Amino acid sequence: MKVLTGGCRVYSAEDGELFHLGNWTSRVVISKYSGARQITQTVSDYAPGGSPPVVNPRAEEVLYVASGRGKCHIDGFEYPLRSGTAIFVPPGAVYAIENTGGGILRVVSSCCPEDPQRHIVDEPMRSASGEPPLLAVHEDGREEIRATQDRVFRYLISKDLGCKQITQFAGWITPSKAPVHYHNYEEGIFILEGNGVVHTDDGSAEFGPGSSIYFPTGVRHCVENPGTSTIKLLGAFYPSGSPGEAYEPSEGL
Repeated sequence: MKVLTGGCRVYSAEDGELFHLGNWTSRVVISKYSGARQITQTVSDYAPGGSPPVVNPRAEEVLYVASGRGKCHIDGFEYPLRSGTAIFVPPGAVYAIENTGGGILRVVSSCCPEDPQRHIVDEPMRSASGEPPLLAVHEDGREEIRATQDRVFRYLISKDLGCKQITQFAGWITPSKAPVHYHNYEEGIFILEGNGVVHTDDGSAEFGPGSSIYFPTGVRHCVENPGTSTIKLLGAFYPSGSPGEAYEPSEGL
């Protein structure tokens, strides 16, 4: 992990606190323990089979499938998972992940605000009937929005699915260097594809696939793609808002 101005942090694909239970191995990357205030980021790998059920009594959680196939069971309802699927888990909902494929199912999640009462549920998942609530979307079905000439994003989980506090999005950055800017929200980024550099007032840090980036509220920064291929990233921020909202200070880096 490299710490930059104002608590901005760039994590490698190996950083984070490991947890293992059954077919589920998780790596908690962004949390209060690592310097964040409200937002978290966890990278979970599921081997074939079903995971134990989990609940966040007070916090919203958003999930994104980075690779693999499976199912997400939420309060008895079943949602199919494939690469690019995003899931909203409301506070108090019990959920479990089932890997139905032959390889590893990787899920990147953000919980906000961090819930100290999050726990494993020592009961089997119940079944439910009727129409399942709209809690899942796929990035291919979301509108592409241009933030700048070189950057586009798609909302994944936002207020239209009932998520009140977190905004989750996928973003694409072509070779370019963004203007220096800051946000009025706390943000966690996971790099899905590509390589780049984060710049702040007092330094820079490189990142690649599997890296994570934490931006505290108000920290001046820019992200550069110095290569020839597009960077694809997953972002989540608190409080909810627009990924295209950025403020440029009068003095650059």
